[in-house]
Amino acid sequence: MITFYDLATKPGIKTSSPNPWKTRYVLNYKKLPYKTVYLEFMDIEPEFKKVGIPASTTKLNGTPHYTCPSIFDHSNNTAVTDSYKIAEYLDEAYPDTPRVIPKGSEALQAAFYDQLMPLVMPVFPILMSSVTGMLSPVNAEYFIRARSEQFGASMFEFPPDGEARVAQWKKVEAAIDTLNGWLSKSNGPYFMGETVSFADFVVASLFQALRIILSFNNKLDEWENMMAWNNGRWKKFLDDLEPYAGVEN
Repeated sequence: MITFYDLATKPGIKTSSPNPWKTRYVLNYKKLPYKTVYLEFMDIEPEFKKVGIPASTTKLNGTPHYTCPSIFDHSNNTAVTDSYKIAEYLDEAYPDTPRVIPKGSEALQAAFYDQLMPLVMPVFPILMSSVTGMLSPVNAEYFIRARSEQFGASMFEFPPDGEARVAQWKKVEAAIDTLNGWLSKSNGPYFMGETVSFADFVVASLFQALRIILSFNNKLDEWENMMAWNNGRWKKFLDDLEPYAGVEN
């Protein structure tokens, strides 16, 4: 059994952060048994220290930074943090399950993962400024403080609205157009042709987070508009991966 640590939101809202979605997709795709533990921001560090999950990064002040997603694999008594490292670990620990980083694609998968974040950065002012309403007041305060250190406070102080929001969506569309160009080079529906891989789950996770956050904020028109981009490619892309998107745990 694997314990999968995800971020807590308000009751009735599915996980909204792109990063835990990546690991959830992988666990579901591999059909590995797991249970989800939802943690408030302030509970992550003490819980991870208790079970032995390491910090994923270091904060600007030099202190350890503990993040979701993380897992604890009780079968192997192993703790892993960071969605990419989790995918690598699960491929090696469970070789009888479908690999999400197919042999021979390791370098390309890593390069794709590194390049995707700078490409889709325009989406973060929309994501970050919209997610706080899904959190408890204490968690929202923590989230704004932590993400302001990472991305800058302006996206919370001046969230895009009106013409600024329209302009921001134009930047997002340009980024997705580039992503569409990458996928168009494939001879199948996925980035590795007919083979599902971690690259697909990374992209799908971003869309899943947007769908949930925009729905919560009564911006479904923006979501529907996005799903019409590139001749509806991304709607089909998500539909194809829907069997691995379960959140019933």
